[in-house]
This record gives sequence, C-alpha cells and structure tokens, in this order.
Amino acid sequence: MKLIAVDLDGTLLNHDKEILEGSRKAVAKAAEAGIRVVVASGRSNLEAQGFVKDTACDRWLICSNGAVIVDRMTGERHKVWQIPRETAAETVRRGEECGLRMFLYIDDEIWMTNDTYEQIFSKMRGFQVPGSMLHLTDDLVGDVASCKGVVTKLMGWSMDADKKCRAKEWMSELPGLTFTSSGPDNFEIMAEGAGKGEAIRWLAQELGISMDETAAIGDSDNDLNMLHAVRHPIAMGNASDHVKEQVEFVTGTCNTDGIERAIAWVMEQDA
Repeated sequence: MKLIAVDLDGTLLNHDKEILEGSRKAVAKAAEAGIRVVVASGRSNLEAQGFVKDTACDRWLICSNGAVIVDRMTGERHKVWQIPRETAAETVRRGEECGLRMFLYIDDEIWMTNDTYEQIFSKMRGFQVPGSMLHLTDDLVGDVASCKGVVTKLMGWSMDADKKCRAKEWMSELPGLTFTSSGPDNFEIMAEGAGKGEAIRWLAQELGISMDETAAIGDSDNDLNMLHAVRHPIAMGNASDHVKEQVEFVTGTCNTDGIERAIAWVMEQDA
C-alpha cells in the first residue's frame, strides 16, 4: 500500500476536533513505512492545514471535498475544480430564496452573511476560524457575482428537510454542479467532476501510484466518492450504516482507536 486518504471531521479528528495521540502515532508509523497519509477534507485549505501541521500527514492536501489539491508545504494549488462565479451567485440566490443559510469557499476564505455568522457559524462546534479567513457581508449574492476569487465549494444549511430538498432540486437545474453532504443539516455543492475520489485518482497518477495501492478512511456521505475509488475502503465505527454497508472494513470510532486499527489493517494487507 502506498497511499491512504483520510477524512478529517469524524475520522482523523475526534468529536472534540482533536487528533488523538494514538492516531498521530499510527500516521507516523505509516509514513515511516513509506505510505503517504493524505488528508481529504471538506474543509478549506487553511482550515485543514491548521489541524495537520504538526502531524506526519503527507504534504499533499485534498480540501473543499476534492475541489482543491494543494501542496501544504509551499501553498501551491496543483489542481482546482472551480464553479463559475455567475453560477455560484445564482446558486446562492436560490438557496437564500428557499430559506437556507449559504456558505461559500472562495480562495482561502469562507463567505457568508453577517446574520449567518452571528446566528449559525459562530456557534458551530469546531468551526471557529480566524477573522482573516472570513468574508462577511449583507449582500452575499452581489459580492459573489462581482468577486475576483476562485469559488471551489458552496454549502446550504438548514434544519428543515423540506427547505433543503426544495433548494437542492431547484439548484440542480443549474449546469455544471455536483452535490454531496457531510451532515444531516447540510448539502455541499462543487463543480461537476470534483470529488474526493476524483482528487485521489488525479494525485495517484501524479505520484505514479496505482489505484490498487490505495486505501481511504471516512465516515460521511461526502466520503463515499473516495471510498468507491480506492482498493481498500474503510468506514469509521461512528459512520452511518449507509456508509458502513459500502466498505471492506469497519474500524473503531474517531473517539477511540479507529485510526490506529484502520491503518494497522491496511498495513496488514501488504504483509
């Protein structure tokens, strides 16, 4: 095995948004054996880097649900699947009209309205990011339409399932978009062709690694794309039954020894 892709939230991070010491040691052991442990997260580049900077995780980082592949040592973006800003602005308009809270990942910033930040984002556990990474506005649609940055991901958030369903159905009429979800209250939107699985395929080819030499560990629907792409798909013990049914091995939870057991199991496949 030469590459293990690892999700962050609910996988490498426990529910307190920390990396357990046993998980750190397991990643280091894999790295010492010549296995690249590549983080593949729905978070933005700088968010993800903040969690893995003191680990033995590989220098390559997959973020924004696979829409961005970056070298975290140099900050260089090697591959980006971007959403045209006109499409992004219209997607936001439709989401807001349906009553959703909308978030956008543009370059290394997270964009949202002031009200969404005050009422929702600031209270989200584990999502307190520096002010320099936030773009707050009272006119999200207008700001997005005129922005010069690269839009890599949007997120629609609501606890009302009917609102999410109506918004997603309406947004799906727009061309060039793909949808996934990392939790019960959201759905995430990327450019068509983007996904953690596609990013892993691109990276493996770039590194000269066969997909038969890859594994992935995840817990949510937005991980299924990469779990289907690799040779050895692994679900965390805290994953939904829907995810567990589609993998080769189910490990422990993110709060216990899930990463340790998963990496040990992967390394055994080469024994």
